[in-house]
Amino acid sequence: MKSLCKLAARCLLAAVGVALSLVIVLLSVLVGVGLHEAQNYPYSHYQVGEVAQALRRTGSGFALDAAHTPEEWLDGYEWAMQLDEQGSVIWRLGLPAGLNRDYTVGEVAGFSRWYLDGYPVFVWRNDYGLMVLAKAKGSIWRYSYYSTPDAVWVAVRSAVQAAAFVLAAALLVCGLLLWRLWRSLRSIGEGLDALAQGQPVTVQAEGILSELAQTLDCTGELLRRQNEALARRDAARTNWVAGVSHDIRTPLALIVGYAERLEPDETARKIRMQAQKIKALVEDLNLTSKLQYNAQPLRLAEVQAGALLRQAAADFCNSELPANTRLVFSLDEKAGQALLHADAALLARALENLLQNAARHNAEGCTVTLAANCNGGHLVITVSDDGTGYPPAVLTALQTGETGENTPHILGLHLVEQIVAAHGGQTAFSRNQPHGAKAVLTLPLA
Repeated sequence: MKSLCKLAARCLLAAVGVALSLVIVLLSVLVGVGLHEAQNYPYSHYQVGEVAQALRRTGSGFALDAAHTPEEWLDGYEWAMQLDEQGSVIWRLGLPAGLNRDYTVGEVAGFSRWYLDGYPVFVWRNDYGLMVLAKAKGSIWRYSYYSTPDAVWVAVRSAVQAAAFVLAAALLVCGLLLWRLWRSLRSIGEGLDALAQGQPVTVQAEGILSELAQTLDCTGELLRRQNEALARRDAARTNWVAGVSHDIRTPLALIVGYAERLEPDETARKIRMQAQKIKALVEDLNLTSKLQYNAQPLRLAEVQAGALLRQAAADFCNSELPANTRLVFSLDEKAGQALLHADAALLARALENLLQNAARHNAEGCTVTLAANCNGGHLVITVSDDGTGYPPAVLTALQTGETGENTPHILGLHLVEQIVAAHGGQTAFSRNQPHGAKAVLTLPLA
């Protein structure tokens, strides 16, 4: 759900960004249009005031300053004339014949702001009267606009209010769309959470996400059916293993009993030993099946590590071992007093499997070492030997966890991994140096 909240926040920020972008784009368009029109404004090399101030009185009348030619001064203008205080034309340049006359005050007042005979004109007061410059007909449009200061501020405020209204409307629309999308996304998110927890999924979504909701519902139903099928298969497997273990227990007990009666015959002793191996394998198979499907309850209690390890060492020494097999037991003081919150019987079974595995796969005898020490908040138990060591295929299967048709038999060692994992620990298998096998069990202290 946190990811959906982040998505909603990003969508909201995106909506604000879009709205602001629209306002900026509109302003940019207005500025661009203004700049474009300014570039299209009829060209004039000199402003009206510059031309008016350039007029000079000469001995024969008036003329423009000799710094430039008359054509240069009037570059961009159609014609020019100078009126005196009485409205008479005292100087002209390019003036049409129909406009070469005297002008009344009313006529001057009329064309000074708009047009003179269709020409857009501009006027400037100088020392000799009034300079009049004209642009070409139809080149520009002149219009006088009058307004009070209050009206200007009202227009500015109205423009700001209109922009704010547009922004608010855009945010409102985006908010409504986001709210509808959020409802659908929340329903889908809850469905995904339920799907991850293996719960039934029913998603109610509308609009563009309705198809996704239907797909999620179908996926949930498919996974539910698959989980039910897996559960039935696992239950059948567990029941089958338990049934086989129960059925084989009685024949094995009879075989062991008959073999014990026939001892000390060597053949009878070998039969009894093999029957005990089969019994141990069946027990391992039953136990690993229960641990795999959480059917084996852990009887947790405070267990002293020293007592557990000493008992495992004693049981190993009292078992039937190959000749030339000996045990080296190493336990530091801190590890001996350490307490574990564990199932003592299961941990003893793990240690027994490791010790017996070392003895069983070294028929010529070897030195088996059982050591323990404390490292931080963990008890580290090491079981190693100086024998032949794990075969490469076995070590690969232990380290990678890969299984297949050619995977070697590692049921006993796999059971050790399961028992340690059930106690929140870790198991590592490797070669011992310079030769042999090594297993390290790391268990959290109580």
